[in-house]
Amino acid sequence: MLNQILCVAAWPGVPSVAPCKARDVHLETCANPDCPGCFPRNADRGFLCQSHYDRFEHAYTRWDEFDARASDLGLSKAVERDNAGVRATADGHVNLTGVFLAVDECRRHLLSLTAFGSIDMWISTEEGAKDAIQFAAAAERAYRAHEVEERPHRIRRVRCPECQQQMIWNPPAWYEGHVTVKCTNDECRHLLTQDEFEELEQAS
Repeated sequence: MLNQILCVAAWPGVPSVAPCKARDVHLETCANPDCPGCFPRNADRGFLCQSHYDRFEHAYTRWDEFDARASDLGLSKAVERDNAGVRATADGHVNLTGVFLAVDECRRHLLSLTAFGSIDMWISTEEGAKDAIQFAAAAERAYRAHEVEERPHRIRRVRCPECQQQMIWNPPAWYEGHVTVKCTNDECRHLLTQDEFEELEQAS
């Protein structure tokens, strides 16, 4: 009888990925009454257990859109606020931003996928499976930490030209739509286009 292949993350050794253990299943040597489970999971898809394969699949499904939006933003910052600045080092060099580093890390883990014809073939190798689960962990961190889809937010520097109250920047409702900047005062609700707002910002 052939030995069952274990999930590549079953034992410590995959960076940034917790050891993969089956819940409530214990090694014969386990004497810890509070142990949640210490028996390594078997591999179900290549060298990944089903749980880690699902984790990879969910992260990979979101990746193309995240990567494309980050690229559209120039990989310099996730979403540039009206009061954002560029940080530079003492010698004048601009630091690499978090979104650049996060995207670069994910791309490096996906690089080995290009040598295979499919994801199934990729994760059927031990190194490919390691890259897959490390990509999932890196992508999850990137999705949590970096906003690449702009959301409505208050403008801090520029006030409404009509009533001097704060205004809200509203991103386009669809791709290549138009930005609007609206006064927060319910009695005013003055509305600016992006061009009008930028003219007002330059004059302030």
